[in-house]
This record gives sequence, C-alpha cells and structure tokens, in this order.
Amino acid sequence: MSTLQEEASINYTQPIIHIKKLNDGKMVVADNQTTIRIIDPNSLKTLNGFKAKIIHNDFKVESLDFSKDGQYFGSTSSDDKETRLYSIKTRKVIGKVTRHQGKVSAIKIDPYNRYLLSCGEDGKTFALDIKNRKLAFTLPPRADTITDIAFSKSGQWLATAGYDKKIFIFDLNLMRISNEIKTSTPVTKVHFLGKNKLISYDKNSDAIIWDFQNAKVYKRLPKIHDEVLRMVTAGNGQFLFMGTILGYIIVFDLQKYEMISQNYIKIDSAITSLYCDESDNTLYIGTKNGDIYKYYIYEGIETVKQLINNKEFGDVEEYIKINPLLKYTSLYNIMEQIWEKSFTNARILLEKGKVLEAESILETFKKIPSKNTLIQKLLKDYKEYKTFYDLARGNKIHLAYSFAERFPLFKESTLYKQMEKRWTEKFKQAQKLALDQRNIDQAKEILKPYNLIPEKSKYIQEMLLESSIYNRFKMALTNHDFHQLYAYIDKYPFLKQFPEYQQMIQHAKKIFNKGVEYAQKGEYNQALKYLRMACEFKEFEEESKEILHDIQTRNKFYEALKNDDLSSAYLYLSKNEELLDTPDGKKLEMHWNKIVEQANRFAAKGEIEGVKKALGDFVKYPSKYTAIASIFSYAYMVQLEQAIKDKQERISIERGIKNYVAYFGVNEQIKAFEKIFKKHYPASKLNLEYLNAGSLTIWRPHMILSSILN
Repeated sequence: MSTLQEEASINYTQPIIHIKKLNDGKMVVADNQTTIRIIDPNSLKTLNGFKAKIIHNDFKVESLDFSKDGQYFGSTSSDDKETRLYSIKTRKVIGKVTRHQGKVSAIKIDPYNRYLLSCGEDGKTFALDIKNRKLAFTLPPRADTITDIAFSKSGQWLATAGYDKKIFIFDLNLMRISNEIKTSTPVTKVHFLGKNKLISYDKNSDAIIWDFQNAKVYKRLPKIHDEVLRMVTAGNGQFLFMGTILGYIIVFDLQKYEMISQNYIKIDSAITSLYCDESDNTLYIGTKNGDIYKYYIYEGIETVKQLINNKEFGDVEEYIKINPLLKYTSLYNIMEQIWEKSFTNARILLEKGKVLEAESILETFKKIPSKNTLIQKLLKDYKEYKTFYDLARGNKIHLAYSFAERFPLFKESTLYKQMEKRWTEKFKQAQKLALDQRNIDQAKEILKPYNLIPEKSKYIQEMLLESSIYNRFKMALTNHDFHQLYAYIDKYPFLKQFPEYQQMIQHAKKIFNKGVEYAQKGEYNQALKYLRMACEFKEFEEESKEILHDIQTRNKFYEALKNDDLSSAYLYLSKNEELLDTPDGKKLEMHWNKIVEQANRFAAKGEIEGVKKALGDFVKYPSKYTAIASIFSYAYMVQLEQAIKDKQERISIERGIKNYVAYFGVNEQIKAFEKIFKKHYPASKLNLEYLNAGSLTIWRPHMILSSILN
C-alpha cells in the first residue's frame, strides 16, 4: 500500500461540476452539459437521471445547485445571462431571475430549500422564492462582480464575496446585513466554519479565517501554492479540504490551523466539485475529466487498530504517512499514550542504571523514525547521567544545572525536580528576608550557590532590587486582587519570571479547562462557576467570556421555552447559531420556516390578510420584524405589479410606490418596477431619488396596510 485508496470510482466522460447528498440518502451529480444523475452513494452507479442540455464551461463558477429535498435545482443559462429554477419532477423551468445586467457569477440554494440566490457581475444578488417562484428579496448591491456565495450550516448566515475586496454577511433571520468584512485582495471563495468563523480564499492564494461577527482576522492559514476551486469541511468541522486546479486535495487542521498535507490526494485532473458526507466521513471528488472518486477520510483505521493491538507500532506509522488524518483518531491517541508511558518508564530505569530493561521497553517503537531519534538521544544522553548525579549530590549545583542545560532530558528526572524544589524553598526563604533591608546580606548568602546559574541569577537580582514591588505583587495574589496584580505585571514585566506568576497561570489554566469540560458535558451551572473565575485572568478572559455568553444565551433560551415565551426564545436563537443544532432549536426553526413558507404563498398573491393570518403571533416578535417586513414587501410588490396588469390609475400606483419606498426603502425590486411602470405610464414625473425612504430594519407591525395603493 503506497497511496490513499478510493472506496469507489467511476467516469462519466464530461466534467463533474456538482455533487450533493439528498435527504433520501442518494447522491445527485451534474456534469457541465447539465446531465443530471441520481447515483448510489456506495457504488456511484446511476439509478436515474435526465439531460437539461445547458452548457457550463467556467468551472470556477458555482453555476448549478440542488435543493436537499431533491425536488428542485437551479442553473445558469448557457449564456450565463439568467438563472433558472427547475422542477426535478417535470424537468421544466418553473422560475427565472432575468434582472442581471451582465452575466450570472454564482448561484446557491439555501439549506432549507427556501430560496435560490443568484449573484452577478453587476454586483447584485436576487433571491427567488422556490415554492412560489417569484422574487422574494434582494441584497444591497455591490460595487463589482460577486465571485462566490455561501450559507452557514444552519441557514441563518449568508456570505457573498467579490472583486470589491469585501465580504458581506447577511442574516437571513433578521433580513439584514449584519457585518461587512474588508479584505486587502479580491476574494474568490468563501466557506462557513463553526462558531462564527468563515474562511476566505483570495486572488493571492491566501486563505484567511475570519471572526465574522466582529469582522476581524482570526487566523491566517499557511500559503497555498495552487488555485483553489472548491472547499468543504469534515470530521465535525475539524478538517478543511481544498480541491485545486492542479488536482490536489489540500487538508488543514481547523483546531490548530495548520496544514496537515498539501497532497493528501492527487488526481490527474482539475477538481471541479467536492462534497463531504459528515454522517460517514466520506469525501466525494468530481473532476474535469469526468471522474468521481469516493474516499473514506479515515481509510486504514481498521488495520491500524489491529496493529496497535499487536503492538506493531512501526507499521502504524507507515499507515500514518499514507493517511495523516489517522493521527487525529482516538486509536492513535491510545498509541501515543502507550509511547509516553513507555518513554517515562524507560527514563526512570535509566536513572537506576537499568539500560537493557529500558531498551526492551522501547524496542517496539524503534521502527518509527521520529520516535527512534528520541530513543537514541535518550540512551546517549543517559550515559552522562552519572556525572550529572555526582555533581548534584556533591553540591556542585551550578555545574549540575549547566549539565542539565546540555542534556535537557535530565530536567524530567527525579533528581532535577528535587533540585528545583530546593531552589524554590531557598528562593522563598530569601524573599522573606529581603523585605527587610537589614537582612539583605543574609538573603544573598542563602542564594549564593545559585549566582553562577544564568537562569536563576536574573531572578535573584530582580528580587533583591525590587523586593518591595515583589512583596506587593504577592500580596495582591494572596488577596485575589487580580486588577491590582495585572497592574503590577503591566508596569513591571519581570514579575512574570517569578514562580508565583507561573503557578498562577497554571492554576488559571486548570480553572478554564474545567469550565470548558463542564460546558462540553452540558453541566452549565458548574461551567458558569469556573468560567467566571477564569475571567479574572487576562490570559483566559476573552475566551471565557465568549463561552460564558454562549452558555448564558443558551440558559435564557431554555428558560424562555420553559415559560412559553417564544418571542424571547427566537431572539436568543438568533444570537447563538449553535442553538440551531439542538433539538429544540431545530424544532423552532422548522416551525418558523413552515410559517414563512405559508406566508409567502399568500404574499405571492398579494393577499395581506392571508399573510397576517399565516404569521399569527410572529408579528409580535421583535427578532422577526425585519424578516416579516421582507414578506410584506414581497406581497406589496405583487400588488403593484397587479395594479399595472389591471391598468389602474397612474396616481394610485404612484401612491403605492411612495408608500412602498417610505416603508421599505429603494431596493432592486422597486427600481425594476419603476422602469416597468414608466413604460406603461410615460407621463409620470415620479423619481425614486426624491422620495422619503424607509428601510426593512425600521419597519414595525403597525405599518401593515391592506393595500399598498391606499
């Protein structure tokens, strides 16, 4: 075995531009001729299909997408001038977006199958209501071509990237732009990660992780020397896979933000589609040559399990070379724990002079080059251990410490730890004496054996010179006065070198880790207790507050549900996307989506009373005002369009336009409608620029009219 083996593969001749798993468990794939195939996810063989005969030649553009329910798909036209919505059942066009001034540059269907989004070179984004086949809303226009569009897993967030060096984050729950990220280079790809993070890939081949809530750079990934065409995450968000134009799959660790492999998989063709099935950790790759490959990302795990059981650790490492993701499994962690325990036991035996026994313990790891290097160093260094032992026991402290610097492994020995314990005791004794200037000489005498040790002498000098400051620092620490303590540290950075500071940080780390552990277990009261304590320490303050905020929002959410306060529950749901992964969060979101679907049916006919009835009590929920405003704006636009069809009086329609702008502002829908209106009523002097404009965000329920023409 020399390369990662695919579980299955098949060739369909034409470039594969889309792969997705549907809700029924089957896979759908499409090629650049828009030949649609429903395939078996295991064998990759075709079960069903049809041809739409639309040509897609630009593989860098996301020009086709399927709804997860398998009922619809969206596609650009062959000339890329419009976006079309198709019914899978009838195989016919059932809706269109024709308002782009130029080519369509990206399309996407949201995770809940509500909208087909169409982005263009004109910087405009139109959302087509899939069920009602009408334009539902538009995003604020951008200054240049939109290059990519992405949805978060929950469907709450929508991101668009473009040549204008900006990433717009749109909140679909609130129906408004929540943030604008400015980039130094045009972005070509965006993809949502977990916990309010998003990755962008730009024209300079740089990949950046963003905190999109605060519009700040979170991490920069190592440089990519290739052009990325597709991105997906896997392993519960731990891994990021990138498919490139040269046929490489690059994989990153999203916990450490490190590149795991720049050639995890190599295909002899550009990678034009990529999909990961999180349910079974399977990666599907589509290529320009028409190939589809299926890989299990932990391929080799069963063999590794058997090898570990047989203690054939050297052979495990050979599998790790082929599939580095195996290092991230619990099995590999077990092997590492065995290694660490064996290494420690061998070191203890070497301290006792039992060389053969130590070698025997480590024998099974010698086939692993990285481990063998450490083993040989351990054996070589411990040939000098007796000299170190004699120096330490002979009170030649400075020479013993110097020896430990030459042989760092000795610092793990019992003898070295005893030396460090003695140093700490002597240092504390001298510290107390140094607080009184009359005892300075006595303090110096106690520490005299350590003056020739560089890493100790600097502490001694600082302690003797700044003993009063150090005393105040210790007092603040004893009294848990962390505000004062950090004030001292900021002013006198040398305090960080003292053991008390290091002990404090270790203590804080334990508190923080305990809080995180309780949070992961769902024991939130205990988590709150520890994380509030961790907030006292600057080093853990920011991260603790972030987790605290999530927990507090979660607690308020469940308290609201307990009290049947759905208005507040939806508010907290909008503030914490992770709540959407909980059973209650999913239930609420599904209910809301069903309500929106019902309301949109009435909106598509301009029936305001029907919209109000469908929305029910949601009209009273402040967190839904903006989203509800977009539904009413949709309904009122239908009324305006119907007014032209009915050839109503110009003055009546002008009044409707003024009302619309006053409530919802000047958006793409009303701009397009104005052009249609003036074709039918050329005598009109109406000018949108001179009208008083409102916006979706300031709309309130008392503004509901039975007719926008009133």
